[in-house]
Amino acid sequence: MDKIKISSLNKAIFEQINLPDNAVIADLGCRDASFLLGFQQAFPNKIKSAIGVDINDKGFKNVKYKKPIKLKVMNCSKKLKFSDNTFDFVFTKDMFECVSDKEALVSEIHRILKPGGTVICVNCDWESIVYNGENKELISKAIHSYAVTKQPWMDDLDSWIGRRMYGIFNKSNLFKSSVTVHNVVETEYKEGCFGFDFSKHISWLHEENTGAFSKEEYDEFIDNLKSAQKDGSYIFSKPYYIYKGIKK
Repeated sequence: MDKIKISSLNKAIFEQINLPDNAVIADLGCRDASFLLGFQQAFPNKIKSAIGVDINDKGFKNVKYKKPIKLKVMNCSKKLKFSDNTFDFVFTKDMFECVSDKEALVSEIHRILKPGGTVICVNCDWESIVYNGENKELISKAIHSYAVTKQPWMDDLDSWIGRRMYGIFNKSNLFKSSVTVHNVVETEYKEGCFGFDFSKHISWLHEENTGAFSKEEYDEFIDNLKSAQKDGSYIFSKPYYIYKGIKK
């Protein structure tokens, strides 16, 4: 297996995980299976079975994976197609904000976890993302527009999901709950960095004619980030809330 690039966020997540031997794990909303590959690398010889599911298979193309990883198409907004008490560990990242009935998904995760099993849900708080640049109003508009504009495949969109995850799980009384926050901070605007990649994602607002952010605004937004990088004032900050629950 190719070595996976381990970011500071990955390390913060891995520190929360304690897998038993022969662990059976799942990633709900796995996209390109990068976290499953990361778990396989971080916990060698611990994982018996690893199942990744997503609403479509777009992210599965060209994924270099092998046993014990399996990928399936599944809509996590509906009843999960797994038996009770199946998994030792369930993971999700940036998926809960897209699900309309979040309480039902919490119940489903509880159902498919083994007694004492662990769930970790990692969610960005989209409204709390920060870029520095000259045009404060434009940059704030770019972040807010992306945070609150629902993409066609989403059932729901909650831009405050990071700060809300603890409460969503804890009030169910199904888990022993805890939460930490990991802030990704960067001072370089370049390809491969979180801030660079996120700025490119924002382009869909004008590419799909959402009306939320024009092509002219987007171009000026990118120019602001490049200028900040050039004069040494660029900074990007993205908070990830890491919720951990132990099944009661």
